[in-house]
Amino acid sequence: MSSIQRITGLASGMDIDSIVEKMMTAAKQPLVKLQQQKQILEWQEEDYRTLNQKYFDFRSTLSNMKLTSKYRARTTASSNENYVTATATNNAALGSATIQSVTQLATAATKISGTGSAPPKTLSGSGAKIKADASLYSQTGNFSNGITWNNGVVVSQSFTGDGDATAAVKLSNTPVSTTADDGTVYYAMNVKVNGKTYQVVNDKSNIPDNEKGNYAVYNAESGVLTFDSAVSAGSGINVEYVADAVTETKTLSKGAATMQLGHGLIATDATGNQAFSLKINNTNYVLDVLGNDNGTYKLYAESDTGKSSPVGTLDASTGLITFTDSSVLSGDNNTVSATYSSKYATMSLGSYNEDGSMNKAAFYIDGTDSLNDVMADVNSHSTLGVSMYYDENADRVSLTRKMTGDFNKNKENNKGDEIIIGGSENDFLNHTLQFNGSRESGGDNAKFTINGLETERTSNTFTISGVTYTLKSKFDTPVAVTVSNDTDTIFKNIKDFVDQYNSLIDAVQSKLNEDRYSDYAPLTDDQRKEMTDTQQDQWDKKARSGLLRNDMTMKSSLSNMRSLIYSKVNNANISSEYNQLSSIGITTTSDWLKGGKLEINEDKLKAAIQNDPDSVELLFRATGSTTSEKGIVQRLYDSVNNTYNTIVDKAGKSTYVNTQFTIGKNINDLTDKIRDMNDKLGKLEDRYYAQFTAMEQAIQKYNSQYTYLSSFFSNS
Repeated sequence: MSSIQRITGLASGMDIDSIVEKMMTAAKQPLVKLQQQKQILEWQEEDYRTLNQKYFDFRSTLSNMKLTSKYRARTTASSNENYVTATATNNAALGSATIQSVTQLATAATKISGTGSAPPKTLSGSGAKIKADASLYSQTGNFSNGITWNNGVVVSQSFTGDGDATAAVKLSNTPVSTTADDGTVYYAMNVKVNGKTYQVVNDKSNIPDNEKGNYAVYNAESGVLTFDSAVSAGSGINVEYVADAVTETKTLSKGAATMQLGHGLIATDATGNQAFSLKINNTNYVLDVLGNDNGTYKLYAESDTGKSSPVGTLDASTGLITFTDSSVLSGDNNTVSATYSSKYATMSLGSYNEDGSMNKAAFYIDGTDSLNDVMADVNSHSTLGVSMYYDENADRVSLTRKMTGDFNKNKENNKGDEIIIGGSENDFLNHTLQFNGSRESGGDNAKFTINGLETERTSNTFTISGVTYTLKSKFDTPVAVTVSNDTDTIFKNIKDFVDQYNSLIDAVQSKLNEDRYSDYAPLTDDQRKEMTDTQQDQWDKKARSGLLRNDMTMKSSLSNMRSLIYSKVNNANISSEYNQLSSIGITTTSDWLKGGKLEINEDKLKAAIQNDPDSVELLFRATGSTTSEKGIVQRLYDSVNNTYNTIVDKAGKSTYVNTQFTIGKNINDLTDKIRDMNDKLGKLEDRYYAQFTAMEQAIQKYNSQYTYLSSFFSNS
């Protein structure tokens, strides 16, 4: 802000501000020209960058056109698609193959419950039908073989990997374990990281040397599960295990009358009593085991030996605690801890991999789980690859491999079955669902003869030499499968390339031909104040028009691309009949004003693709040490890349600062000059105001003296 004291016409009566403004108008003309020059450079920079985006996009197109896939699209034809269909990759050899016969189709292995006896049994026998969505424990009596329940709680915990070299997680409860005759401890536990199953041992020495990365070690004293290798940060770790009992603690607000236990039903202990204890604010409560009313037990304080004042009830079949005592209901933020055991069942299932190895999976079934829950667990097990299904009308369960084929090659292993029912005779699959001794069907390989060679595959869909065949039926009449060029797809790829080239040519040529209106300089702020928005837009459109007219960089780029497009490709592997674009039907338009845009003779191009696809491919993407040896795409890529980099050097890109490119440096230089000019103009304006202020002060002094003298003489 100016430090000059400005007295504007108080003594002289003159409009000093207006006079100074007019005096400054002429002085500001050099500043206006600098500002206009800067605006023109900014517009020019924007125009260059807009064009360069098109060069960048076309360069990406050229990169894709270097790929063999653009010229080797394949199509297939089957002489009988009711028997065989086929598709081919871009690398598939041209020609045909004959499948003389298919004697067997690949099938998926299937086992049906109850087929181990004659006649086959249903799950419920003659009793009540099984409800797939109801809890299994509540339907134990509906299964003709019943369900073998164990005391314990199925606990699921989830963790997130932190990327440590030795990942470790702490379990909230102690898993149930068994000890084998050799002293090996086995835990009722499933551990998965991002779906991958880990085996659990109690000592690191039990991990085979060739199985590193597949095990976790559980320390019973610390309750810590440690993986034998790093677990990537963010990985999902899921641990499911069986604990003897769990403790659930909740804080109940004032007036809260119920607490629902997470695992529902309550198991009985070895004495036949409910495996349950309760603590409210550190006061112990017990069940009246003799006061059972259809599974509902009364709760008394441990000190209430006479059982005179029940505080609530427990429904052992659902795990619902209901409080009735006013001292509990009126309490604010009561801390309630319930320790209990529940019911669980087990089952084991296995399947074979393509390499002959076996997948094994153990499942722990909570008493509150339904048959639908069990099926969902099996169906979602990624490595097992088995689908489980229950049909209510048939009252049977099926197990089906998700893959077709015969993977268990050793017929002495599990009778050669693909689906293995493991576990004891009393487990859920063997006993309750009656899979013990069930017969397996399917699990066969496809057997066929191709080009005279008898062979087999695990799937009806298989790939040979880049051709994927799908067998639809058995047959003994030869079927021919022919692989040929997909002319339409290759034509479209080349046409898309030509369209992109023409789009670039059109954009550049339009800028080179754009009219320049030299009388329309960029508007000043004062000029904009006198115009409407529409008038400003119209003026700006003409002021920034033609900034790249006849630009040498752009003209040189177009000229170079035209030359590269027209000239022949000198490559010994290209037929002389197809060694330039015009010979395959791609020529320049007759309208020279269009800047050398290309047009396609569709019939001629398709004929070239059909007759000599190799030459057409090399015409575009051949490599070489000289420009004449390179294909059209390789040449254009080099040219476009050079132009792109030249424009970047001149106009930069959005991530650049002004000091990194030519126009930016010029803009910085003008910015400095504008700043210096503003400083000079500010000083000039201050000088004008100083002079007028001195004049005002002199006039004011004169007026004061005149007034004094006039007053003196009039008084005399």
